[in-house]
Amino acid sequence: MKKRAQILGLPLILVFSLIVGAFILLYGAKVILDLTEEADYVDFLGQVEDLDATLDTFGNYDIGSSKVYTLKVPEDVEIICFYDASQGDSCRLDGDACSSDIEGKLALVLDEEYNLYIFPQGLYDRNRFTIEKFQTEEGNPLCISNGNSLLVQSQKDYVGISYYEK
Repeated sequence: MKKRAQILGLPLILVFSLIVGAFILLYGAKVILDLTEEADYVDFLGQVEDLDATLDTFGNYDIGSSKVYTLKVPEDVEIICFYDASQGDSCRLDGDACSSDIEGKLALVLDEEYNLYIFPQGLYDRNRFTIEKFQTEEGNPLCISNGNSLLVQSQKDYVGISYYEK
């Protein structure tokens, strides 16, 4: 009778092993997804630092020097907005007037301490950044969709940025 009880217990052990294996696989998949999101965030931070360095460099160039800078950030980022607190408000998105939806979202997050915003909000731990030495030339805030380009141009006392249509 002992052998019969051992045989009946074997399926329970196999089912329990399958359940534990499935949980291990799910946990591994979650860890991989989290690492992918973290890598996208680090890549985005690198792009922000590169843009800041480009703007800083253009402050030393001759007046009229320009460069087309393509915004290639992680695909989850839909819009990047540049804000200059010293200028008036006339929101522009890719050269056109912003929708009331975007203007409403910007009104909620705009702060004089920050001048670079990403949308959708809540995508990363930080959604607002500070970049030195630029002024928007076409609208304020100037919003650019992911994958589009912006024109960086050296002016007399500042570096101007504007939407660049291909």
